[in-house]
Amino acid sequence: MLFTVTFFLNAAANFAFGLTLSALLGPAEFGRYSTVQLASITLATGMLDWLRYSTLRYSGDDRARTVIASSLETGYVALTLAAYLVVGLLAAFGVTFNFGAIMLLLTPLLGVAAHRVDYSGAKFRAREQGARFAAIYGLRQALCFSAVLLVAWRTRDAVSVVAALAAANLIPAIVLGGWSRSESATLRNASMARLAQFFVYAKPIVVSLVIYQLIGLINRYVALASLGPAAAGKLSLAADLGQRLFGAVNSLPELMLFQYALRLDRTEGRAAADRQLAVNMALVFALLAPFTVGYAVMAPTFEALLVPAAYRGDFARLSFEHAPGFFALFATIAGVNPIFQLRNKTWLVTLAALSALATDLVLLNFTSLGGSVDGLAIAYSASLVVSLLVTLVVGFSIWSVRPRLRDFVVIAAATGIMAALVRPLNGLPSHALAAALAVAIGTVLLGGAGLVFDVAGVRSLAIVAYRNRSFSAWGGGLGRSDGRMGSGAGEC
Repeated sequence: MLFTVTFFLNAAANFAFGLTLSALLGPAEFGRYSTVQLASITLATGMLDWLRYSTLRYSGDDRARTVIASSLETGYVALTLAAYLVVGLLAAFGVTFNFGAIMLLLTPLLGVAAHRVDYSGAKFRAREQGARFAAIYGLRQALCFSAVLLVAWRTRDAVSVVAALAAANLIPAIVLGGWSRSESATLRNASMARLAQFFVYAKPIVVSLVIYQLIGLINRYVALASLGPAAAGKLSLAADLGQRLFGAVNSLPELMLFQYALRLDRTEGRAAADRQLAVNMALVFALLAPFTVGYAVMAPTFEALLVPAAYRGDFARLSFEHAPGFFALFATIAGVNPIFQLRNKTWLVTLAALSALATDLVLLNFTSLGGSVDGLAIAYSASLVVSLLVTLVVGFSIWSVRPRLRDFVVIAAATGIMAALVRPLNGLPSHALAAALAVAIGTVLLGGAGLVFDVAGVRSLAIVAYRNRSFSAWGGGLGRSDGRMGSGAGEC
């Protein structure tokens, strides 16, 4: 429970931090900041995230803890030095990607510092150390909301904010990250065979994540270089806030449903697991479809309630254009990719991500979409929709994992009715009332449709849970993440 509470509090804090920072910096400086921040995340993901996933998967093994910890630390040190070496050489030869030398050199520092917090958090999760998990993320958020926002308020400068954010991540990584280290972990006890095992296990997942992040980074860089930092800032705010919201909503099915399918595969066999994967896919669609449509049609209300004045107008429009891409990305991650993960065919996950990258590059280079922020948002969404379609075509070739078509028809119909009912709420004088009514209508309509038509068996589960006076029927095997595709608790 503490892990779940910490995750959602951290997600809410990240959301609030992003909004506050965008208001303090303004579109131009926020555009510079957010592009560098995404670059740091992409760099850290590509070089280091396979160690974090391996930590989640293997650090709970007490019998081999010394070798595992030593191998992980060795890999971490080597790759961190490599990241600094590569970026240092780029700066020395004047290749700064329009960031400037100082900002370029801060990029790996921010990425490594933020990742080290998530890496330590992954170890705490693997070892069921909830209090330490909460402490490290709590300290990071405290520093972000005090020191980083103070620097942003005083300087209104992206470089200073990136430096402050790197320090806000580095301090908890040093002060509290030591709790995660094993005393017996030394370079001498490291095993190259173990490192190879970790790499093979996590490589396809990490490569896919990097590709998806690279699509956003490419589009943001095009905006920064061709349209100016203010345009990049407006594009970045819509992309960042939307992705954080969708990621938080998607976290429960991503973390829990696949775990239940894994348990069924171990205890009842592949046929039972495949049936559960089909149910999981319907549940993911039932969650994401109405959320996506509600997010898109209520974007003007959301904008009026929360978004700083300098971004208004553009934010609602760009959020609408990004929404299909967010749906496709998280439906792929939580709904379809588990089909391939259960069968250890994760190379198909990478293939789908590559199809998205190829689509984005074609659209930017051979159409006019690269000439405006709206075009960049549309290209982002189109590329991720292609990725979802690729995974669906390949995944649905396995008959046993196909969900009931009836479930999708019910969800689509209920979502369409919901959209028609909530869209006029944007005209209400009270935006808070409009948002509350939209949430209530969506919950009642989609929940009612799910129960009446027994979408994905939810009515049967509800009856069992009511009779048992227990929520265990909703997934008795649901547990913590094993390091599948997804983010850690996330950097502020």
